[in-house]
Amino acid sequence: MIDIKPGDFEKRPDIANGITPVEYFEQLIFARVNFCSLPKIESLNTVIRFDIDGDNGGSWTIVVEGGHLTRVVRNSPEICSSSNETVLRPVSTFRMDCETFMSILKREFTPQKAFFKRKVKIAGNIMIALKMNVLVNYL
Repeated sequence: MIDIKPGDFEKRPDIANGITPVEYFEQLIFARVNFCSLPKIESLNTVIRFDIDGDNGGSWTIVVEGGHLTRVVRNSPEICSSSNETVLRPVSTFRMDCETFMSILKREFTPQKAFFKRKVKIAGNIMIALKMNVLVNYL
């Protein structure tokens, strides 16, 4: 696991054309979620994993506490967990390709539409997964 640090942003950045999931998770997600103008869902405490297939894909686990993004970790199969490292166990895992992920971020697809078109696979807690339609507005 590789912890991603928040970037130095003063406001919520836009999603530029051509951005990849790697750039999104490793540069923008903290600012996008935490500077979102929508009220935070204070009761939302969860761990969600995104497995994105494709050339610019990867696997990331995010931790949400009190509606705020507190941690982003890049999951790397090459790095073995040490005994001191806390393992992040996702409540829900979303698997999709890069194109689908970016279409959801750009609001071209809703997560539900992508799921029903079989472009997204969900494992784990389905209730959290169903809330992703609301949560995607924070992304």
